[in-house]
Amino acid sequence: MASFEDRVVVEHPLEDVFDFFSVTRNHEKMSEGQLGLVFTAAPERFEQGSRLEFNIQGLGQVQSAVHEIIEFERPHRYIEQQITGPMRSWRHEHLFVVENDRTVVIDRVEFEPPGGLLGLLATESRILESLEDGFYSRNLTLKRLLESGAGDAS
Repeated sequence: MASFEDRVVVEHPLEDVFDFFSVTRNHEKMSEGQLGLVFTAAPERFEQGSRLEFNIQGLGQVQSAVHEIIEFERPHRYIEQQITGPMRSWRHEHLFVVENDRTVVIDRVEFEPPGGLLGLLATESRILESLEDGFYSRNLTLKRLLESGAGDAS
């Protein structure tokens, strides 16, 4: 199983950052352009057991997936896991910790690339590269949204 980790520091209180990430529409805002994430069915706010149905742009194709929030520990972490989708498996842990009076958002993704024809394009190395690019873009947008107050926390 392949793994990826990303960390970003934001100058906002832990509870506010966690609440920001708990709002479904903020994920669409953070991924505008780069990933083209669009929820087709999801609650307004994440909680334990939430099912997230969405489309996402990847390697030149739109893919559909369903994830479920399998753990939700406010305000420190939540874990989403693929129920259906293009990957053989996908688990994304979102951690929120305080270091030096700043909030650090840590994303840990474990995955198995798809098989079949899609697997010829979506290799582990290409997925890792895509994750690196996607999180870089997301982190820039995250900071901009939090600084401008354009994200929803309620």
